[in-house]
Amino acid sequence: MQRLTELEIEALYNFTKKHFVEWYDVQTELVDHLANGIEEQWEEKPNLTFDDALKIEFKKFGVFGFSEIVEEKTSALEKYYRKEVWNCLKEYFKFPKIILTFFSVWALFKILQLIENTSYVAVGLMVGVLFYYSIFLGKEGVKLKKIQKKTGKKWLFENVITQLGGFVHLLNIGIYMPIINFDKQWDALAILSFSGCLVIYSLLLYVSIKVVSPKLKAKFSKEHPEYKFL
Repeated sequence: MQRLTELEIEALYNFTKKHFVEWYDVQTELVDHLANGIEEQWEEKPNLTFDDALKIEFKKFGVFGFSEIVEEKTSALEKYYRKEVWNCLKEYFKFPKIILTFFSVWALFKILQLIENTSYVAVGLMVGVLFYYSIFLGKEGVKLKKIQKKTGKKWLFENVITQLGGFVHLLNIGIYMPIINFDKQWDALAILSFSGCLVIYSLLLYVSIKVVSPKLKAKFSKEHPEYKFL
């Protein structure tokens, strides 16, 4: 069976880049798919040129080319990431961790009740939670630059990690909480609601950054030896 040469494999990588696939892990999957398709064509038509075989194989992806594959891969990775986060987060609502969770909500509730103007403290706490994510984002940005400099490659799963699998949008909801009113003291229900939400927000962020993100990096570093796990 006729096999692709290293130069032809490299040509496939360049082909995916020209068709707007910037992520190396996605490029690798597409190159593998294209290579298998081309070699299968050569079994039936040994005289078919590489370029002609590639054109035939690319047409199978339809009018949108590789864009749908990239979207599907991104969606699948985000779904996997969120599933891992939820699985870890659920542990904080089971014994014995649930005791710590409810104690945190109760402690924050009691502290906020003692403060005259709860709104200012609430805003400060929310900014603190988002600042924690900003620190993570900054560190990830530095790591990504180092990885790209060493390997010359960009990775889709790193981008998903930076966005916390889409959870970052949920975290930003806190900025727009309509409960904030600097001219009015909060009642007990408002304070309790805020305390519960902030604790869950904090747990979600902690699990995403400290548990799931390292786990996902370790998993993909095994699957892709080219990736330098820092």
